[in-house]
Order: sequence, then structure tokens, then C-alpha cells
Amino acid sequence: MNAERRAQLAHHQQPFACVITCSDSRVGPELIFDCSLGDLFVVRNAGTILTPEVIGSVEFAVEQIGVCLIIIMAHSNCGAIAAAVAEIPFDGAVASVVARLQPFVTEARSDGFAGAELQSEVSRRNSRALEAALAAESPPIARAIASQSVAVHHTFFDIASGLVMWDY
Repeated sequence: MNAERRAQLAHHQQPFACVITCSDSRVGPELIFDCSLGDLFVVRNAGTILTPEVIGSVEFAVEQIGVCLIIIMAHSNCGAIAAAVAEIPFDGAVASVVARLQPFVTEARSDGFAGAELQSEVSRRNSRALEAALAAESPPIARAIASQSVAVHHTFFDIASGLVMWDY
């Protein structure tokens, strides 16, 4: 990034999209979507789970910054989802991350998913639930979606191939 671009961004940001994704170090939205600093408002946490802080961050992006796109991006080989599928017991705060994913594991298993397909299905269900919960728990986001001033799309990033599947 050059000094001129940094100067442009020093006092104002105008990203076009808000990306909600995992904190996995192999998942870098700016690199994946070929964007520069200032193009994306990125909200990350392990497992791409919905918390009040995530909702507040997305509300800020929608209301204060004016993003017109929310991208919920899951990815392959997610450690949090793998831990939920394997039912690995954890101590501390990471246990709450895995616990938030567990209902999707239970639902997907009861629908007959297993193996690698189980992890992908848990990712899908988590993404779809996150979208529904965003609208249900945030009146400003619900209004923006209803008025079509914000679009929401789901993506799945395959770490091995570098491919992104849209609305999977």
C-alpha cells in the first residue's frame, strides 16, 4: 500500500462490504476477494459464530459506514467446526465457541450427514442460522435487508483450492 492510499484512508473509510468470517489465519478476506485496505469491513471470530459483538459490528458497518453487502464466509477445514463434530471437550472460553456450533452438528447428523460432508453441512447450517439471527436480533439490520439497501450472501472458501463458492 502506498502513502497516498494510506492518506486517503486516514480519516474516512468507505468499504462496500462487511465480511463475517472465521479468525482462521488461512482465511484472509482482502486477499481472497482481491481487495485493498479500506474495501472491506471484516468481522472475525473462531467458528464464525454470532455474538452481541458481531451483531454490533455489523450494525455499525450497515448504519454508520453504509455497506451495501454482507458476506457470511465459511471455510474448509475449520478447527472450531472439526472440534464440534469430534465433540472434543474444552475448558475455558473456547468451550462456548464449540457449544454454539454443537446444535448444527446434532441436526446434520440426524439428517444423515457424516464424515467430510458433515463438516460442510455444519458450515452451511451455521452460515444460514447466522443470517437469520442477524435479522432477528438486530432491527437495523432487518430494516436494511427488508428495504434492500443491504444484500446478504453466503460464501464457502476452500482453503486447498483457493476457490470461493457463492450462495452455497
